[in-house]
Amino acid sequence: MTYSLYLAHINDTHSHFEPTPLSLRLPLADGAIELSVPCGGYAMIASAINNFRNIAKQQNTPSLFLHAGDSFQGSLYFSRFKGLANAVLLNKMMPDAMTIGNHEFDLGNLPLSQFIKAANFPCLAGNMDLQHENPNKELPLAIHDNLFHYDNNKAIASYITRPLHDKELAIVGITLDQMAKIGCPDHDCHFLDAIATTKRTIEHIQQQGISHIIVLSHLGYQGDRELAQAVSGISVIVGGHSHTLTADFSELGLSSTEQSQVVINDTLILQAGKHAESIGLSKLTFDENGRVIEQEGGVKLLPCANWNHEPDNKHLSADKISQCNDFMARSALFELTKPCAEVTECIYHDYRPLIEAMKANVITNLSKDYRHVRVPNELLPQGSEIAPLVASAFYHCANEHHPTDFALHNAGGVRVSLNKGPLTAADICGRLLPFEIQIVRYRVQGKVLKAALEGGINNAKNNGVIGTGDGSYPYCHGIRFTYIDDNPKGERISSLLINQDGQWQEISSDAYYYGVSSAYTIAGKEGYDALLHASEQQDLPYSMSDAFVKYVSNQKL
Repeated sequence: MTYSLYLAHINDTHSHFEPTPLSLRLPLADGAIELSVPCGGYAMIASAINNFRNIAKQQNTPSLFLHAGDSFQGSLYFSRFKGLANAVLLNKMMPDAMTIGNHEFDLGNLPLSQFIKAANFPCLAGNMDLQHENPNKELPLAIHDNLFHYDNNKAIASYITRPLHDKELAIVGITLDQMAKIGCPDHDCHFLDAIATTKRTIEHIQQQGISHIIVLSHLGYQGDRELAQAVSGISVIVGGHSHTLTADFSELGLSSTEQSQVVINDTLILQAGKHAESIGLSKLTFDENGRVIEQEGGVKLLPCANWNHEPDNKHLSADKISQCNDFMARSALFELTKPCAEVTECIYHDYRPLIEAMKANVITNLSKDYRHVRVPNELLPQGSEIAPLVASAFYHCANEHHPTDFALHNAGGVRVSLNKGPLTAADICGRLLPFEIQIVRYRVQGKVLKAALEGGINNAKNNGVIGTGDGSYPYCHGIRFTYIDDNPKGERISSLLINQDGQWQEISSDAYYYGVSSAYTIAGKEGYDALLHASEQQDLPYSMSDAFVKYVSNQKL
């Protein structure tokens, strides 16, 4: 006996409610052609899901729509509306489940809890342990009936079930167990080993007589591969986090697994890219024991019908446009549909007016280009020209509320260079500082600050450590430092000065100073673990972008 299921899935949508332009190479008969194609957006996703569900219904076959996490961050819509707009729009699509990603924790637990409260669908994080959560905090996570977290009594992940013909199918949500290192969960929220938790949970589910099991994962493609190899009995892993396309998109010039199917230890692994540009649409056939024996369909891009109106495509002749449209219609890598009218109306009526106002709101006019690099180089020996300005913005905003000695910001929090001319609120919130993260004032000892700076630079340069990327390089206001690569670890900051009353003087190891940084940095991420020893942390009433908007509106740059 075999069992069929129509499975739609998305991941890492990052609040990209509107289509995202993709640079594609189409292999036409008379030669490849480069073009820009806006793809996806929530209205296109909703339309594709509605069509898919209708096909499943016509064939009297069950269907599922799953989101593998990271709906938060990434666009002006999140900067302005946080998780609420995501909840409203996802509710219209009626997911069967969503797993919690790391970016859902970027603003701490409260905005995530508000999102879950507004969501009309199950939110899964089966290895999230809430047994020590403070029940008196504002809107604790554990109170939500639609949140399926770790079951401490059974020592397994809580899970949901759905009918699969005359059987049951279980869905388990598993997220990153190293969440505290890359996200900003509250300190009373803990994450257990992903593989060990999944293994115990699968064994428990099988003991209930259920053989058809989907793990909805936010572990990344490599993490999914490791999970499939380590844990037997998983039918399908629907994943996210690494923005992987589990298909062969090489002919379009896109990075992908370049395999039509990824199967490890009898487990099919699926992931559908990023930014709501694409969607997984598969009809799966299972055997009696839960193994996928056939997959029809796969991951598909969602091109907008008016793609040829893009400025980058103006050079294309009518014949070339026709050839491109024919190719997309024939190719299995595209799903042609029209945007859902209901979702489009919601975006354009409820949310877009404020975004358009931000685009029209000129904060200042830049007198020159400001270049951004993460780490100083030959062309920019002092490093980024923008990151120190961001640190200055933090400093001035903090000082409006409390006396503050310095500001420290990591290079990766700044995303782009800026060109001479008008600088709008949309440029700042959507491009320059798109991560909607609060700034925090704190008290720190001189020797701890020194260790934090070295830790950030060691991480950025992979100097004696396996770093997480050069985004940890520090930029400051009110302090200066000298870093010597060849010094022994712990002695690489050879000079650390602070500006007090207009004078630069050496920081005292035992003295205490007040600093301001993003909540991400003060949480000890990416080499800044020394800052976990900071005290008197105070959340300031500004996000990073709010602080910069306020600062540059009063400056001539």
